[in-house]
Amino acid sequence: MAPRKSHSLAWPIAVALVGVLTGIAQAQGAPWESEKGYANGIPIGTKITQANWQQYQQFMTEGMKTVFAGTHFWHMPRDIEIDVGPTRSIPVPRPYMEDTEKYGGQVTLQVLPDGGYAPKGYVAGFPFLDPFENDAALVGERVFWNTFYRPSARVEEAPNCSYVLDPYGNYTHSVDFDAVLSRLMHLSEPGFPRDEANAGGYWFAGYTEVSAPEQFRYFATLTLSPNDPTQLDEAYIYYPALRRSLRVSSSARCAPIYGTDFTIEDALEGPPRQGQLFKKEFLGTKKILTLLHAASESYTCNTSIQLDTRYYYPGSKGVAPFPNPGSGQWEVRDVYVVNLTRLPRSSAGFGCYGKRVLYLDRQTYFPVSTDLWDTEGGLFKWLFVVERPAFIPGLGLDGQLLTISGNNTAYVVDFQDKHITIVVGLHVCVDRECAKTYMNISRYASPEGLMKIQQ
Repeated sequence: MAPRKSHSLAWPIAVALVGVLTGIAQAQGAPWESEKGYANGIPIGTKITQANWQQYQQFMTEGMKTVFAGTHFWHMPRDIEIDVGPTRSIPVPRPYMEDTEKYGGQVTLQVLPDGGYAPKGYVAGFPFLDPFENDAALVGERVFWNTFYRPSARVEEAPNCSYVLDPYGNYTHSVDFDAVLSRLMHLSEPGFPRDEANAGGYWFAGYTEVSAPEQFRYFATLTLSPNDPTQLDEAYIYYPALRRSLRVSSSARCAPIYGTDFTIEDALEGPPRQGQLFKKEFLGTKKILTLLHAASESYTCNTSIQLDTRYYYPGSKGVAPFPNPGSGQWEVRDVYVVNLTRLPRSSAGFGCYGKRVLYLDRQTYFPVSTDLWDTEGGLFKWLFVVERPAFIPGLGLDGQLLTISGNNTAYVVDFQDKHITIVVGLHVCVDRECAKTYMNISRYASPEGLMKIQQ
């Protein structure tokens, strides 16, 4: 299949958001480095290679197995080695769990005219303390909305960079950008209001601004997520040559990104917006290999081609630039598996894929991996993220969580277009660690802020 071309000017939104909607940061020490942890299905010290990977395929997603098998163009490096270490705990922040216990019991699933569901009465924390309570047929719905509202800080800021590998083996360092993410409502952090007074009806905002290459400098994007989860995000782009911003059509959410393999919807790394238009089937629990406590030094963007080979295998024609042992030990984590397909009565033509399978960490509800199929049932993409845990400042160990931006390496392996895109998120600031200006809603979380970029 020939590579798709973008028909939208909105590509930088997805380039930017993928790198920051999926990462994690470290604002304090890393206590797990001295923990013993525990084995969780694969003995600690196991080395998974091309010769023995089939023995461990039950711990892999469909996308990961496909790359190991090499049946869809992309395959693992011949000398691939995955070192299995202990599974570490990632506790959800104490205030977030307190809000879950306080408000979770009042959240209900509202049946909508199209047959879908949306949460009603959500205040803060996870909407559902126990997604397995009550109607078993709605477990998938409750798990989905828990990951939709998973923990995030009031504000996070981080630099990011992206690399693209094409079918011919060309590997390019493409775009560098800064990202500011703002949670404006349903907050669970001491010292912040539940809802910001100037939220404007939006519960979340994602802002990005390109810093390199020079011809794209100051190009910026803004996405605003309405507090009503059944409404589509609003997307805006700032064009420095015109010194003006434009609102982007919501139909651009599925447009392939120029030069990359992400769409705007991929940037959400898991749950799509307007979740009420999808059937959510709970497939059960599974143990899968993840890299959620990666080495901090592995997050680097200091080369014009290739990722740093101290931490990643070199990418080439058909060979995925997979993390090598220098990136750290992998662990087996328990995940919820949810299958999403469109509801035909109300969403004909909506949604970028025929099916998506989410692998959601049971402890944090973070989407550690996603398999995507096209409308004809063919495997399309595999998305996964290499991460490192973080802390909300001032909460100590109880503040540890998977934040949305920060140290991360986010992959999308596109089997059909034979592309791979990688976005690396670097050091991050969280809440009061950030410069005060990043808390400014009018600058970083509203369309008017775009007009202040070149002032």
